[in-house]
Amino acid sequence: MLKILLYGSARERKILEEALQKPLEENKISFSFRYLSNPQELMENYLYNRYYRLIVACLDGCTAYVIKGNGSKHDYYIAKGTMSFPPTSEEINEKLMRNPELAGFYSSGEYTVAHRGLTRKIPYEEIDYIHSDDKKTIMYLTNGDKEIISKNIGKVNDEINRRYFAKCCIGVIVNTRNIHKIHRSEKNSRVIEFKSGAKVLMTEGYFEKFAEAYSMSVSRLADLKALDD
Repeated sequence: MLKILLYGSARERKILEEALQKPLEENKISFSFRYLSNPQELMENYLYNRYYRLIVACLDGCTAYVIKGNGSKHDYYIAKGTMSFPPTSEEINEKLMRNPELAGFYSSGEYTVAHRGLTRKIPYEEIDYIHSDDKKTIMYLTNGDKEIISKNIGKVNDEINRRYFAKCCIGVIVNTRNIHKIHRSEKNSRVIEFKSGAKVLMTEGYFEKFAEAYSMSVSRLADLKALDD
C-alpha cells in the first residue's frame, strides 16, 4: 500500500485529495492518506520518515511533491518537484503515476509461463511487447531478455489483461504502460519506442484502433498527444 502524506490547510488538503484519488484508483494503486498542517511536525516526524513514500503539499500557491526511496537505495529523495495548484490530471500522471519508483504499488498483474513443469510469473511492468513466431510467441522483456511461450499469440492475447496491452500491427502486442514515445517513421508507419530503448514498428492501418485501445489503457485521452509527436 502506498502511504501518502498530504500537507496544507484543511481546504488545501481536500483539494489535493480529490485531485489524487481518481488517478490512484484508475491505476489500481492501493493507498491511504494522512493529513498534516503543522510545519514543525512535518520537518521533525515525517520528512525523513520512509513510511510515507509520497508527500504532497500545498506551498506558496503550488503543489510540491517528494517521492522517497524504498530504503535499499543511497539516494533518499528519488524525485521531487512542483505542479500547479490544484494539480492537473496531466501533471499527476506524468510526474507521479508514471514515475518508476511508484511502479511497485501498481497491481497490474502478471503472466505465468510454464515450461517443462516449471512456472515463472512475469509482472506486466517487465514486459515491453509480445511478438508472434509461427505457432509460438516471444515475449520481449524490459531488461533485454526474451521468453519463448509455447502458445500462439492469439491464445496469449486472450490470457493477458487488455487494460495494459494493445495490438499495433499483425502479430505484435505492446505494453502501453512502457511506451516512451511514438513518432512517424515513414508515410505508412510509425515507431513505438519503449522506456527501455526497444522499438517496434506500427503500421498506419492499425493506428486508429491502437489509439482507441491506448486511450482506454492509460485512462486519459490527453495522453494521445504523444501519438502525434
